[in-house]
Amino acid sequence: MLQGKTRASGPRGSLGGALRRLRGNRRGSAIAMMAAGLIPAIAALGSAIDAGRIYIVKSQLQTGVDAAALAGARAFSVSGTASNSRESQVAAYFSGNFPDTYMGVTNLKVAPAFTVIKDINTTTVVATATLPMSFMRLFGFMQQPVRATARAAINPHPLEVMMVLDNTGSLKANLPRDSNGVVKTRITALKDAAKSFNEILFQGSDTRKDLAMGYVMYDITVNVGKLLTDWRSSSVRQMFGFNDVVANTYGGTWPSNKLGWKGCVFGDDTVKDLTATLTYRDPNAWDIDRTLPGEGAHPPVKPYFIPPMYVPQMPGNAVATGAKANPLSAYYSVANVEPNNNLYKLHPSYYDQMLNLDFYGNQFANNPYREAFYDAYIDLNDNAAKADNDVIVRADNGGFYDPSSNPWNFTTRTGTQFRVRYDRIPQFNNWKDATEYTVNPLGGSVDDGARNKTEFPSPNWQCPEAATKVDYGRSRSFYDDVIDRQNAAIYPANGTLHHAGLLWGYRLLVRDDVFKRTPPRGQEEPKRALVFMTDGETALGTSQNGYDDRTWTFYGNYADSPISSSRGGLIGQSERRFAKTCAALQAEDNAPKVYIVALTTTDRNTLAMFEQCAPGHVYQTSDTATLKAAFDDIASELVDLHLVQ
Repeated sequence: MLQGKTRASGPRGSLGGALRRLRGNRRGSAIAMMAAGLIPAIAALGSAIDAGRIYIVKSQLQTGVDAAALAGARAFSVSGTASNSRESQVAAYFSGNFPDTYMGVTNLKVAPAFTVIKDINTTTVVATATLPMSFMRLFGFMQQPVRATARAAINPHPLEVMMVLDNTGSLKANLPRDSNGVVKTRITALKDAAKSFNEILFQGSDTRKDLAMGYVMYDITVNVGKLLTDWRSSSVRQMFGFNDVVANTYGGTWPSNKLGWKGCVFGDDTVKDLTATLTYRDPNAWDIDRTLPGEGAHPPVKPYFIPPMYVPQMPGNAVATGAKANPLSAYYSVANVEPNNNLYKLHPSYYDQMLNLDFYGNQFANNPYREAFYDAYIDLNDNAAKADNDVIVRADNGGFYDPSSNPWNFTTRTGTQFRVRYDRIPQFNNWKDATEYTVNPLGGSVDDGARNKTEFPSPNWQCPEAATKVDYGRSRSFYDDVIDRQNAAIYPANGTLHHAGLLWGYRLLVRDDVFKRTPPRGQEEPKRALVFMTDGETALGTSQNGYDDRTWTFYGNYADSPISSSRGGLIGQSERRFAKTCAALQAEDNAPKVYIVALTTTDRNTLAMFEQCAPGHVYQTSDTATLKAAFDDIASELVDLHLVQ
């Protein structure tokens, strides 16, 4: 064992041997070694915790300046201390995302800067703060400075927006009480939301040179006639005594002539029962695309006209309930016409001109007054022995007019000529004089039809206010005034035709070759959007307000099934035309983005139709807050704010 002796060499009591023995002895040293090893471990753990705190604060600080920069850019044109100023908006949005004492920070400072760089409004927000350390204090690190910067700019693309707003009578209904306990009607909430929309688009200013807007108010028709005739007078057909030389001769144009045409139109010529293929343009269906009446083969459109016999009365009256209180009820048993109805009276100075001067020349081929009186009273001509109460008589001798023997044909303008004995119309002198049909701006301000209705003894019944074409250079106050004065619930109402509003909103927006506007020079192709708002589904039947077969709409008398082979298919065909129109809009070269705000709408078919038209951009709202939030969200997306840093 010589190797063992060699390994144990050296005196046993020497210092080197002692050290070797100590090094080799492991008993009792674990605690000391653990304590020594914990010191760097604690330092590492504390560093990780504080590093995490730094990361969280930095991230939240960045969120705060991002929101603040966007808010400041949106309100760039307003400076000062008001709540809507850019300074106030920066402060509010920053503090909303980063409270003063967040994670114990100190020395919090927020510095916004507002500059114009190459005609682009730019908002820069820099925030700094000091974060006290926790564990790292043990190692001499007392605090950590944190900094975040954000810059937001507005993209200088021109923006063209068409607002299509529902004006039907249901908008007078109350919405639920808001968080402040205030109850608003739907139309009042819509006005507030639409003006908030304008404020965001204008970034708090009253002018924005690269913004153009237009409006179409709709119910069961739309008022686009003046825009069409300004473009081409032949785009609208002439109707006797309504928008022709006869109307001009006897009272001039509306509103000086209360029987004159206000500007609403019937639907374009079309065919019944369109196919289901959305991208297919059915032949002779002129009511689903961008072409305009009177353009090429597209026939002129007809002026919207409700005849005297078919003006509805308010619900709850004797007619609506079927009562026959008047002793002369036999006169009305066939035509369902009552003497105290809201029938408008022709002016005495031209009873004969409107009712009996036939003007059989082609230029006056359509006399709606004569046809209305004929339709309403011809059924009283039961036999010659009772001719003394007939309203429709022979034109040549005033004798009995036999409707079964060669009656007058209003389409071919052939047959036995007739004359209207207006002096035999029961209670004719008690009918109301036609009023100047202007929508009551307060319509819908309270849920009470008697307090804010608009009287309508007029051939323009149900006609909204004139559409406003898309154009640049207008002020925000101009658009706010349109919202306040021309946008109201038309009550009592005859239903809702979404297709009418969408079709004409689409045409007025994309046909900038006709409805001209001049975007700012040197800028790119305009960005376009169509914002469509409604409070319901396609709700239109053939018996409205208690009257059968007297629903006059965009397509004329709905009871005649103008767009469907059967009455049961009317709603489906109306919705199909909406869908086809939207498909045509989506196929445009510079297709507008469509946003749909549906207030209190729950009908599944309607919502599916909307989602197909505006995928991902249908806002289902139910009260004042969600309605405003929807409009604000759309405006914020359209304002084209971008974080550039």
